[in-house]
Amino acid sequence: MTRRSALARTQAMAKPRRDGGAEGVAKSIGERLRRIRLERNLTINSLAKVARVPASTISKIENGLLKPSLVHAINLASALNENLGFLVDRYRAEPQRTSVVYANERDRLEYKEMGLTLHDLNGHFSAGLLEARYGILKPGAHSGREPMTHAGDEICCVVKGGIVFHVDGERWTLTAGDAIHFKSDRPHRWENAAKGNTEVVWVFSDGLSF
Repeated sequence: MTRRSALARTQAMAKPRRDGGAEGVAKSIGERLRRIRLERNLTINSLAKVARVPASTISKIENGLLKPSLVHAINLASALNENLGFLVDRYRAEPQRTSVVYANERDRLEYKEMGLTLHDLNGHFSAGLLEARYGILKPGAHSGREPMTHAGDEICCVVKGGIVFHVDGERWTLTAGDAIHFKSDRPHRWENAAKGNTEVVWVFSDGLSF
């Protein structure tokens, strides 16, 4: 690392992380959802039917009153043929050919109802085939009682703790060092199997992720 790049990194680390708060995040998500829906010439009711998300929920999201749950985010992204990144506060306006994400500079997304924190590992890399996340699952964390489906492949590797995956009627228990790979259009859900936090790395194909 050159002296100049080291200095630049030190200065970047010293800058406070910008945080507009939950209200600001919800508003920016809602604005993006409304813009993309209108670009598709869809009404709220027509999107609700395709995405299987209540029209009232979509209206609240668009007006910045509600952050979408993971299942609703997946259904909306699939219905709009969009990367799930458009529903998080990390939109890559200036894609880079090479992206380095330092541990203390990762963008984070909280799913409090699931007990899940996701760290973005892609940074500002050009949107494409693969998306990666570092997940921290609190005790009792789970993806929801109902299974989810979405396009592409999903890989999950356990770094610490344990996780149980339910995939199309099969149950798999993974601990540190274990990994699972499956087609994401198969109904699946997961839950933290450890008494403490579990940490995992997720990789998704087809540019669809959370």
